[in-house]
Amino acid sequence: MEDPVLPTLRKGPRTGPSGTPVRRLRRPSVPAVVAGVALALGVAVQLLPLVLFPTVLSQDGPAHVAGAWVLLHSGDDGPTGAVLAEHYRADLSPVPNMLATLLLTALLPLAGPDGAEALLVAGLVLGLVGALACAVQALDRRAWWLAAAALPLAGSHLVTYGFYNFVLGVIGALLVLALALRRRDGWPVPAAAGLAGLLVLTWTAHLLPWVFAAGSALTLAGVRAAGAVRGGQPVPAALGRHAVPVLLAVLPSAALTALYLATGEGPPAEGEVGPSWARLGALLIGLRPFVTGWGAELLPALLTVVVLAVLAAAALRRAWPGGPGLGPERIALGLLLAGVTAVYWLTPDRLGEDFGFLAARLAWFPPLLLVLWAATRAPGPRAGAAAAVLLVAAASAAAFTRLPAQSTAAGEVAELLALAEHIPPGSTIAVLQYDRSVISPGTGFPDPLRHESSRLAIRAGGVDLGHYEAVHDYFQVRFDGPPYLRQRLDVDPQLRGLERIPPVVDLPAVRGDLDAVVVLGLDRAHPGVRRAAGTRAVTAELSAHYTQVATSPSGLGVLWRADPASGQTAGGGSAAAPTG
Repeated sequence: MEDPVLPTLRKGPRTGPSGTPVRRLRRPSVPAVVAGVALALGVAVQLLPLVLFPTVLSQDGPAHVAGAWVLLHSGDDGPTGAVLAEHYRADLSPVPNMLATLLLTALLPLAGPDGAEALLVAGLVLGLVGALACAVQALDRRAWWLAAAALPLAGSHLVTYGFYNFVLGVIGALLVLALALRRRDGWPVPAAAGLAGLLVLTWTAHLLPWVFAAGSALTLAGVRAAGAVRGGQPVPAALGRHAVPVLLAVLPSAALTALYLATGEGPPAEGEVGPSWARLGALLIGLRPFVTGWGAELLPALLTVVVLAVLAAAALRRAWPGGPGLGPERIALGLLLAGVTAVYWLTPDRLGEDFGFLAARLAWFPPLLLVLWAATRAPGPRAGAAAAVLLVAAASAAAFTRLPAQSTAAGEVAELLALAEHIPPGSTIAVLQYDRSVISPGTGFPDPLRHESSRLAIRAGGVDLGHYEAVHDYFQVRFDGPPYLRQRLDVDPQLRGLERIPPVVDLPAVRGDLDAVVVLGLDRAHPGVRRAAGTRAVTAELSAHYTQVATSPSGLGVLWRADPASGQTAGGGSAAAPTG
């Protein structure tokens, strides 16, 4: 006999205790599962270096951690707090380059210096994916899989440089876009207040993403207002509904920008100005922004570009049945894509001393806008899953090709950091690098050794004279002066001599005030570098007034400590020729 319950289960919707229908949970489709699994695996691959290596491998990251560490420990009891208070001063005035420092300051007591940086970088990876997912879902909730396009950026050129503030700014800009794209029907007060807050937060990270975010919100507002007027709405009503709230939301961060630029930051322009076909070609084949230079990344980068281009081209004609009406959004995104590509093509290499890497930074925005454009008419589930798998495969392939170089870099970093235990707390420290990291043989690629002197100083509990943040007024800790010890040591008027390879320094000028010197890579440097007059002057000064106390396991780094019986008066010895 048939069970009398079965017909009941087969017929009609289920009802709850009150007789109301109960919604059945829809199982995700196979393509959605494939795309979701691929995305999760792609995120795991990007996080893999944080698990495999003891420190984050980036060029500027150690200097950012050192800035937060100085904020926390300057003035502490003991020799470390005393030497930090003597050589640094803090300035927490609002600048568009402070969010990473504030986050690291909050994370340091929880996870320590290395753990705090690893948590921040993990947050950047997750934040890029999550923010892009929010932005594409604001256009079409079924297009969430396009968040996979954030993965090639998560381990790319600027991340390995350690430009954490810029990446935080891009995350903020994507969240601004997500909010603005959702407000098709206007801006209630809470939404406009949220937009203002997100714009201020983006501004505290970096000025360029803020310009992109504010410009995107205003462009969307203008296009929507114009569309409403064409649809018969009076001009004041259309402006009040779409444009005025956005303009008011932009004003607080715009005022901060005006105050910041009034301090004299920015122009003049430096480098090539005008159309750059080489730069445009680098964008089209993925050299910018996806290639770090740490592995065979060109083919994965090219695959990423091809997938994004195909999706964007298909969006010109494809529309899902019943898909959202996104006419104004498509117009606005098209205008933004054309605008940022033109700016990238025409902009100079840098604006003044403080706004560098402009082309590399601007190169992030065309791919992100291509993704958003593709979301306006995304392909069906199967094609979407296939595209997500390809994007994840490209990003993962690039990440895996970087692992051997990162392993080598991790070994070099460990060599330098092994010397920390031989440096007394409260020391002033200079690292003189005579050969690049083996994974960065030329210029234009990040060198993981370049600012590891800051991590060395953290571990030793001292002051890094090479702490590059402390010579720029758009960071939160600065060397106290002038004059300060770095200015006396560094021969270059722009204070770039200590960072050069080989360095350009005057060791006798800081005799008696510089406690420890690490000579890095001299044995493997080019013979011409070793024979140079400047190099010989440095080694002579070290031999006469310092004592060699330790060598790293492979000999990459040699630690010299000042002889307390020699040269107590800074600059009291004979002048020596600068190195290089």
